[in-house]
Amino acid sequence: EEWLTARAVVRSPDQLELPEAELKKEVTRTLTTNNPCIPQDIVRYNFKEQAYKLVDDMDQTAIHFTLNGNLVHKDSDEGRRQSIRSSTEAEKPPVEEEEAPVEASAETTEEAEIEDEATGDAEGAGEGEGEGEGAKPAAAAEAVEAVEAEEPPPPKAPEKKIANQFNFIERGSITHLNPLREKGCQTDPAPYETFSDSVNQWYIYDSYMEELERMEKAKEKEKVKPQAIKKDEKKSGRKLSYVETPHGDSLSKVARAAKIAERMVNLNTFDDIVQDFKYFEDASDEFRGQEGTLLPLWKFQYEKTKKLAVTAISWNPKYKDLFAVGYGSYDFMEQGHGMLLVYTLKNPSFPEYSFSSESGVMCLDFHSDHPHLLAVGFYDGNVAIYNLKKPASQPGYKSSAQSGKHAEPVWQVR
Repeated sequence: EEWLTARAVVRSPDQLELPEAELKKEVTRTLTTNNPCIPQDIVRYNFKEQAYKLVDDMDQTAIHFTLNGNLVHKDSDEGRRQSIRSSTEAEKPPVEEEEAPVEASAETTEEAEIEDEATGDAEGAGEGEGEGEGAKPAAAAEAVEAVEAEEPPPPKAPEKKIANQFNFIERGSITHLNPLREKGCQTDPAPYETFSDSVNQWYIYDSYMEELERMEKAKEKEKVKPQAIKKDEKKSGRKLSYVETPHGDSLSKVARAAKIAERMVNLNTFDDIVQDFKYFEDASDEFRGQEGTLLPLWKFQYEKTKKLAVTAISWNPKYKDLFAVGYGSYDFMEQGHGMLLVYTLKNPSFPEYSFSSESGVMCLDFHSDHPHLLAVGFYDGNVAIYNLKKPASQPGYKSSAQSGKHAEPVWQVR
């Protein structure tokens, strides 16, 4: 008996030999629902961010077996059609029952004819022919069976297909065959002209000078011409006189109204910031002792001062919402231009006044008695006085090398 004999354990020569303690040590195995065969590098295009994004959440379902059934829900369209078809077949009378009386009547007629023939033969032959009478009924029965065997079975009526009247329409259509066409177009060639000329340096110079002269004459023509007021010489006896129109920008008439409208729009836009500026109090300050918090409110920026550094700030002593900012550079090896901007808290989106300078602004200060005067010190040693009542591109007063200026940058003015 083989199952009683001891079997020797066969081990591989390169099998690792472990001690008994290691063999009895329990190894914990954790089963997870993650599918290890799912690819980890699938990307899909994100139309919102306009870039390809890595898909993190993948479906972990692994289908091992699928079987399609043949059951149909009774409330579906197919189930309703089958129920209507079965009820129609049940109400329809069977074809065999209708044809059965016809076959029976045919058999009865044939038997009657055979019996009449047999009776006539019997009467003509007489009583002496007993054996002939016994064979005739057997021949008649065989003839009836042959007629029944030759009759074909009744044809089955075709099943009528009942269509759903709500979602079924019988309609035929045919598509139109679009014939292929070849279409081509040809444009007229561009006109060309052959010419020759010589060019030298003084000819180019003369051409540029003529162009500049022509542009200056065109600018003079664009200026507003004086309007002539014609008087009746017979009645008044006066000569023609000219009235010059006042020169100036047409926008100066609506500048004040546009400025007020701009401030109203900014007031509605930054209303929350203004409320925080005046009434905001941090409730957690009482628990911090001497420490406090800073709440950012406005952010003033100008397109032309992106590469410049803020070197000085001064608040107006009379108008508390007005302050001036000086822009320059602390890179003393590479000095460039500077700018002077005057902002107001009523319109933080754009400066009220802007002045540009050839040298960087190092310091500035408002006059204590005349708040419209602003003193500015530059990196090249010059000092300038700006009058805000006359917003021009140049300062009202400025020192120079002839009138005397500093040899070093001006670090403070007062």
